[in-house]
Amino acid sequence: MKQMFERLYRSQVWRSVFRHGLPETNRTRAETVFYNFFLHVHPTKVRKRSIRFTYTWGLGGLSLGLFIVLTITGALLMLYYRPSVPQAYWDMKDLQFVVSSGQFLRNMHRWAAHAMVAVVFLHMLRVFYTGAYRPPKEFNWVIGVILFVMTILLSYTG
Repeated sequence: MKQMFERLYRSQVWRSVFRHGLPETNRTRAETVFYNFFLHVHPTKVRKRSIRFTYTWGLGGLSLGLFIVLTITGALLMLYYRPSVPQAYWDMKDLQFVVSSGQFLRNMHRWAAHAMVAVVFLHMLRVFYTGAYRPPKEFNWVIGVILFVMTILLSYTG
């Protein structure tokens, strides 16, 4: 059993998720704090060319913003819409003509969904072309691919 755990701890998958062992000294405690998810968001050292403003700068933040817009508008639409065969069409008609700003809310949800698919695709393309999927960040790449597939599937199903 001990050998199985040792093999697991030395595997590439384990090292991509947990980049450092258990902290024993002040230095390893600091590394544990710095080299977790927040390293991906706010790294401790940044090269000058990495923070240069480019066309693809901020695509991850834009995806998060669009996700928040989709969540809020989706929750508001969910309060009114009934997904049953006899009522769905009439609920959409009421939302369009009777509910105040209903058509605006529906269009905002629709266009945010289209924009999110495009922005997430561009973000993943940028990560691929810059090689940011290589170790030690391959776990982030796997999470990104899963989120991208979920975005595509949820966009397809509505």
